[in-house]
Amino acid sequence: MEVFTYVKLFLLSYAIEVTCNMISSVANDGPLVQTSLGQILGFYRSSFEGRIFSAFEGIPYAKPPVGDLRFEAPQPALPWNDVLNANTLYICKQAPTSFIPVSGNQGTEDCLYLNVYVPKAQPSENDNYDVIVNIHGGAFMMGSSSFADPRCLMDRDIVYVNLNYRLGILGFLSTEDGIVPGNNGLKDQQLALKWVQAHIKQFGGNPKSVTLMGLSAGGASVHFHYFSPQSKGLFHRAISQSGTALMSWALQKGALQKTRKLAVSLNCQETDTRTIVNCLKAIPVDDLVYKTKDFYDLAQFPIAPFAPVVEVESEFSFLTKHPYKQLEDGEVNDLPWLTWIARDEGMLGTMFLTKLLDQVENNWNEWSEHLFDYKYVCPDAKKKEIAEKIKSFYFKNEKVCEANIKLLTKVFGDRFFNIGFEIAIQMQAKVTNSPIYAAIYSYERSNFLQKLMGVELEGVPHGAEGPLLHNMDSIIKMFPELKLTDSEILMKDILIDFVTSFAKNGKPQSNEVEWEPITTNDPKYLLINDLNDLNMVEIPELSPKEFWKSMDFMENNQHERSRDEL
Repeated sequence: MEVFTYVKLFLLSYAIEVTCNMISSVANDGPLVQTSLGQILGFYRSSFEGRIFSAFEGIPYAKPPVGDLRFEAPQPALPWNDVLNANTLYICKQAPTSFIPVSGNQGTEDCLYLNVYVPKAQPSENDNYDVIVNIHGGAFMMGSSSFADPRCLMDRDIVYVNLNYRLGILGFLSTEDGIVPGNNGLKDQQLALKWVQAHIKQFGGNPKSVTLMGLSAGGASVHFHYFSPQSKGLFHRAISQSGTALMSWALQKGALQKTRKLAVSLNCQETDTRTIVNCLKAIPVDDLVYKTKDFYDLAQFPIAPFAPVVEVESEFSFLTKHPYKQLEDGEVNDLPWLTWIARDEGMLGTMFLTKLLDQVENNWNEWSEHLFDYKYVCPDAKKKEIAEKIKSFYFKNEKVCEANIKLLTKVFGDRFFNIGFEIAIQMQAKVTNSPIYAAIYSYERSNFLQKLMGVELEGVPHGAEGPLLHNMDSIIKMFPELKLTDSEILMKDILIDFVTSFAKNGKPQSNEVEWEPITTNDPKYLLINDLNDLNMVEIPELSPKEFWKSMDFMENNQHERSRDEL
């Protein structure tokens, strides 16, 4: 697998924008909503099963984060006088990478817009639909709201919102002090949720029944909101797909070092952080974002060089305490949580290396700190020893080669996903009263992603369920061979049953199985194998936690160790 799934969807999202805008441009009328900010004119779309629904795309929820507002916490959008023609999808500025086969930087810096979808032709304040707010994935580095298309969910009585937030350097740069504390991308999300509380009633949504939902970095973002005091009251339950706040990539390492490196590369003086930031604010955005390439040490690793951080205290703080510590202390929003991982999450890492396996074998000790993202969390003197331990534990005496590629997938899966998934569930279950529903998505009969990417790797990869929940009509039109099979459609319905019932009453329900919440004494997961093979399975240990704990990385339970040790 040479190309990450998100990338293909990212490229195709431009086609989706064009298609949607063409649809709206030929319509002389559309659904009209009055808000306290101004009137908003939408347009009509058709759901997976043919239901006509209202679409409002490109609603500003914040002032453009440009000029002096670059690297600052977002500020609420100002009212407008004319009718806002909401028919444009936006993409936040993001850098091309080694696996995006297009030239130039993508998106726009003025990108803090959200989209609202209502399952009827004309919204009414009296409808009081439950609301789902989706936060897109993309390793905090890429993506857009169009990753989470509404077409399937609009077959149900749900108001659906998706949104953009600042990415990469623009969204997650931190000086580790009060100048740029960090987490502006998460603060964007928070402001969007405040917009939902203030305005979703006018679209027929119930502000007292808001469910967050997200995949990958979107799933981790969702989980981070459980730990931010300022997010309390902005949502009432949440769904994290393949992402939690305790996954190794979810919190950025070496943030100030990266900021200084960026400054040097752009000829900004390093005298103090205020000087650095003032200089970076004056850099043309394309030049600034282009430097993202300097923070990938090897191929596409680390997968999230810019990501959330633990901030210093400030007026706009999102996160000032490590989520692991907050779980230890019971400081977490006590709300229902639905979360799952795919069976073969580690394919996210393996896909970049299928043609480099000989080099991985020959350079294992040198490459491991980059592949498995421990460059900033252990002393240099221990890195070779750690690389050898990982190789010995997973490969025994075998080589990294095509025949053993599943072992490499297992390493990536444990390091990036399985450990952080299991620990987060277990710790949160101990300190909250709200139910936690956990699953392993292992539905092999869907090969939508494999067909989309043109790959031959077998397994259930990271994001495998995404196309079923968010099937994109524009993709199908361009690639008819990607049309969902009858089996995939039935699995789509099961997944949407789970999601929408959870959004309505806090319990994921389906005719196929009784999904039980997890308990500390009875760690049962829903194993989603096939249409007629969904079972609650007790798995005492989902991942080799003790082995990875023995690495003594300065993260999670070791997060408070001094950086002087490194």
